[in-house]
Amino acid sequence: MPNTSKRTFNDFSEANGTGSSLSNVLPSSKRSRAAEPNKALWDQICKLPPQTTQKVLYEICMQNPTASAFVQSADTLRLAEESNKPPVNFDSYSKSCWHTLNTEYKRLSGSKQYEAMGDIYAVLSDSREAIMKKAGPDTKWGTRRNALEALRKICKSIVLCNEQQIRHEILKDGYVLMGFTDSMLELATAMSPEERDEYKQEGLYEKLVDLQNDCDDWETDMGGLGEIYELFDGADDGEGDEAEEEEEDEASDSSQSVVEIAPTFAPETAPPQRKRVFSVIELS
Repeated sequence: MPNTSKRTFNDFSEANGTGSSLSNVLPSSKRSRAAEPNKALWDQICKLPPQTTQKVLYEICMQNPTASAFVQSADTLRLAEESNKPPVNFDSYSKSCWHTLNTEYKRLSGSKQYEAMGDIYAVLSDSREAIMKKAGPDTKWGTRRNALEALRKICKSIVLCNEQQIRHEILKDGYVLMGFTDSMLELATAMSPEERDEYKQEGLYEKLVDLQNDCDDWETDMGGLGEIYELFDGADDGEGDEAEEEEEDEASDSSQSVVEIAPTFAPETAPPQRKRVFSVIELS
């Protein structure tokens, strides 16, 4: 696959000619040579597949510390630019999906809506993929938070779709909502415990939990939600389990010490100990 970079040779030569911040990493003698652009070489680079370009650049950096410093400087600049950008807003995707589900095919008969399901699936899946592409694990927290919110809104639009034929077909298919829950789980898994706490503090997790109430049968329609809920609530549950295990260990040690101190007293048959009963708190 050829390199599809839209950067022209003129852009490249102007950047070199004006002495960009990245060129400051190079020694003066190197900068003077780099300031003389070679259009033929640039055209060759642009025609290389991205992976080939990356491999060649990596080999150059491994053999040349100056080139390696140049790449590190470029990456530092990239990170600085990313940190200064506002979080990506994904509302356009959630609104587009709502429009597709509720208004675009509203005037069609049930049979015509059925025939349009391929286009509807495409809009939903393309929106999900576009959101996930822009909200990778290396992106800033605000972008990943907005992505999870947008996916939640789209899921809500699906399960509350006013067009019964469209809603029925999506729920019967199962794969569309499965894709959304898998993507939401991927985003939640990539969050740090602190980020998940912040998500809760902003009141967004409550909306995520409310999604199960919007479903007729959330365990059937969106079974993947259970894993997401466990991920957000798992830390608290784990601490409780550890405390209970410590209490049981202490009780076991105490009973053992009593037996060791007074071994001559053979106790009568002890009544069976009452088993600990753990309550199960349902998600609300």
